[in-house]
Amino acid sequence: MKDIVFVIGNYKNGGVPMRSTNLANAFAEKGYHCTILVTKEIAENVFFNKHQNVQIVSLNDYISEHKNSSAVKRLLQKNDSKIRFFKFFRNFTKSIKSIDGSLDLRIRELRKSSDISVFMAEHKYSIYIAFGISYFEKVFLAAKNFGCKTIYAERNAPELEYPTDTKRKNYLISMVSEAAGAVLQTNDELKFFGDSLKQYTVINNPVKADLPERFTGYRRNVVVNFCRIAKQKNIPLMIDAFMLLHKDFPDFRLEIYGNTVADNEEALKSEYINYVIEKGAEAFISFLPPRADVHNAIKDAMMFVSSSDFEGLSNSMIEAMAIGLPCVCTDCLGGGAREMITDGENGLLVPMNDVEQLYLAMKRMITDNSLREKCSLNAYKIRDQLTVERISQKWLDFIDSVT
Repeated sequence: MKDIVFVIGNYKNGGVPMRSTNLANAFAEKGYHCTILVTKEIAENVFFNKHQNVQIVSLNDYISEHKNSSAVKRLLQKNDSKIRFFKFFRNFTKSIKSIDGSLDLRIRELRKSSDISVFMAEHKYSIYIAFGISYFEKVFLAAKNFGCKTIYAERNAPELEYPTDTKRKNYLISMVSEAAGAVLQTNDELKFFGDSLKQYTVINNPVKADLPERFTGYRRNVVVNFCRIAKQKNIPLMIDAFMLLHKDFPDFRLEIYGNTVADNEEALKSEYINYVIEKGAEAFISFLPPRADVHNAIKDAMMFVSSSDFEGLSNSMIEAMAIGLPCVCTDCLGGGAREMITDGENGLLVPMNDVEQLYLAMKRMITDNSLREKCSLNAYKIRDQLTVERISQKWLDFIDSVT
């Protein structure tokens, strides 16, 4: 059986950690040995369980534990020697831009790949799946020294995730094209790469196996969202649209279950809470802490609303659909919403950053009972299309085909 290493940033309550854990658990059930290599922080309390054959490894801890081994010392000394050599040689090439730029690039590559190389030196025969271009770049550069197979997993809207500088963007795309393979979440993501990818596939995210059944009773007068508190979610748009809705339906509430991952997101959450207070809306708009049983808490809500500017394939959206929540979502960059939602059939799509249209779509979902029921019933079908078993098997079939 193959050893598979998923490389991510933080291991906290968020989309990528959950997605990598779901896949790792499913692979482990089939006998694969899986490691989730965390390059940043591991949270103490996460809402998803891991299989006993899945390891969560902190890269920083791994380096600390192995820094005195002879193999690691040789590797780091070799990298340091190369960097010193390139720096020394650069003193004589500053007048030749092409050579000087090439040396700068080599120095940056060595620095970026150094930490991952420490782990890879002891795990040369593993297959590395990196989520997002910033982590893939480090993995790919390290893998060149060891001949490891790498797979790129897109996690967002690449047109916003990649740099605007054309030279830098093309450099990263060329890396992805040289990987063993690339897995995209949506067809819109695939369009970004044009014909540059050699081995690729589009695989949607899976939905959790233990979600509650579709609620069939009278729905509460509550609009809900559960997400990571990040700028891309455009939560002020949701607040502004709901303020308009509340004038028509004063007995309705907006509840946002929000978790924070990056350091700046706690400050962003405070900013949004203050925004609600400034509008005098704290009595009917609430920010609630994340909870493990959030799906049970929201299953009888009137609707789920997403106001994002960009997403890959939103886990909260597909989970809301999978429990039969009527959904109103912005047709955002990345294409995840339009990939899953057929407007008027299993949800409603609205243009990005349009307060009026988001308000009108929420109002329509409240007042049109037959539309709401149709969207709920049709959205619920997604849970059979996106089971962990189906999605993980698509991944394994692709991995086998490219490695």
